This record gives sequence, structure tokens and C-alpha cells, in this order.
Amino acid sequence: MKNVNFKFSTEVQPSDISNIINKNYGNVITEFLELQRGWLSRAYSVFKDLDKYLILISLVDKTFNSYSEYLVKYNYDEFFSVNQYELKKFNIVHVAKELSISKETARRKILEMEKKGLIIKNKKAVFLQRQGYNMQKPGESITQISKFMSVLSKLLKKNKIVYNELSTNEFEILIKKNFTQCWAYFLSFQIEYLTGFKKEFFGDYETVSIWAMIVYNQNLYFNKKENKSGNPTIKEKYFKMLILLEDSLGLNAMTISDLTGIPRPTVLRKLNKLIRTKWISKDNDGLYKASPSEKNYKDLNEMRLRNIDKISYTVSKFYNTARLYNN
Repeated sequence: MKNVNFKFSTEVQPSDISNIINKNYGNVITEFLELQRGWLSRAYSVFKDLDKYLILISLVDKTFNSYSEYLVKYNYDEFFSVNQYELKKFNIVHVAKELSISKETARRKILEMEKKGLIIKNKKAVFLQRQGYNMQKPGESITQISKFMSVLSKLLKKNKIVYNELSTNEFEILIKKNFTQCWAYFLSFQIEYLTGFKKEFFGDYETVSIWAMIVYNQNLYFNKKENKSGNPTIKEKYFKMLILLEDSLGLNAMTISDLTGIPRPTVLRKLNKLIRTKWISKDNDGLYKASPSEKNYKDLNEMRLRNIDKISYTVSKFYNTARLYNN
């Protein structure tokens, strides 16, 4: 890092970002849902098992955060050029608790990764092999995160919270240059964000992914409808209007399967569960849409507000890293 006169007065605060997200919720949530849709689909494709993938990124996340503690930093090309990395020592019970899975499940899936040679134990050390971290090589995700950050950058500049907006390409360069540091921000957020939905509402990550796909589709339809009408949505009502949208064109099970990568029989089973628990409905054409019960909507909205704070905190870490390394 070059020698700079570090100014805390220019630090971007999570509260500033939270205010911007709330004021521009429709635009911001559209980009965020696109980011999540792509990430979940790619995550499932790695093992066809989101529990196992979340375990993998949990181990990587712990290692990257430890790098930061000891001022170790790899850029994108450096990290993916090495044959193996020693993982930060982990406790299976802690991993299971973090991801809201049983310790037996966590142990079994880690053993499965060992049998495939992704993880190798050598006495007291545990190593992640190149094949293992290449499975979560996040080229597309970095582009989508950078696009999301760039959209927020424009809004922050417009509201005089930052002096300069950054393009998608500039954020991509920043993240790849400071890869292990920046990617730790994102992985920590994803683990907490997705596990929250799993633990509080849906019971497993596949159901989270399927429900998120339905909401993503509903958001696309809602934005198209609003743009055609020429009547801007009142920002305070955007989320309620989106989630409770009655005339949305839903998705059929096959399309959900294609978009998520989850097999159709599994999708159908999870959809039936979502209907029973009053999160979605199915119309006469066999299309599924979000239609939570009053209680589900209330609980979901409370989580949405908490998640805005989590998103804002993570985004502030990216922006302050950008501020530091672009002085």
C-alpha cells in the first residue's frame, strides 16, 4: 500500500448506505436479487448439494479472515496459482452451528470431500487442494458483485456520500487485486445471510434457493409492470407490493429446476412444502408465485430490515477498501 494520509473523516458509514438502500429500494434490490440468483445457481452446480458447498466456503472464509489478521493478502491470480493451502484449524461442531446443520451431517460431508481429494489431512494440518478452491472460483460472482457495488456507487455519489463513483470494471480490479481480503467480506455475508433464511423460515438451502428464484421472477415482472405504467412505486410500499403481487406471472416447476439446477422431483417436493407452510401459491396453470401468509410476511419484513443492515455493513467494507487502495 502506498503511503497516504489516512482520513477517517472520509470513511463510508453503514448507516449512510442503509439510508441509500431504503430510499432506492426498488433499484438496489433488483441488482441484489440478480447477484443472489446467479450465485446460488453456480453454488448448487459444484456439488449438487448446497450444504456441502456452504461447508467449503465456511472453511475458506475462516482461512481468509485469518489471513487478514496476520496481514497476509493474495490477489486473484496469486491465490489460484498455488497447488494447496493450509486451512485455518476448524471445529466441526462450530461449522455445524454456523450453518445450522447437524454435526453428523457436517462430519459426513467433510469426509466426502476428503474422499474426493479436495481436502487432505496431514497430522494436525488440513489442506485444501487446488481442485477444491477452483470449484468456488468466483469470476462471474465478482462481476455481479462489482455491478451491484457500481450501482450503489452512483447513488452514493449523487447523495454526496462519496466523491467519486466507481465503475463495474474498477470494482472488479479492486476485488481481484485484494482478493482474499475482499472475498472474505462477501463469504462471511453470504453464510450469515443464507443461513438466516434457512434457520428461521425454510429449513434447508435448496428451499431457500427455490423461494428466492420465485421472488426474483416476481421482481422482474413487477419492475416491467411499473415501468410500463409510468407510475413510480412508493418506496415504502415496494417490498409489500412485490411480495404480495397478485397478478404476477409465476414460474412452473421445470423452469425453476432449469434456473436453480435442482432436479425437478426435488423442486416439486420443496414447492409442496412451501405451499403447506404458506409461503407460495400455485395457480390453475401450474405456476408458482410468492404469497406469504400475514404472519410469514410480517416475519419476512422484519428479516428484510435486518438484512439491509447486514448488506450495508458488508458494502461499507468494500467501499472503505476501495477508498484506501484508490487514494
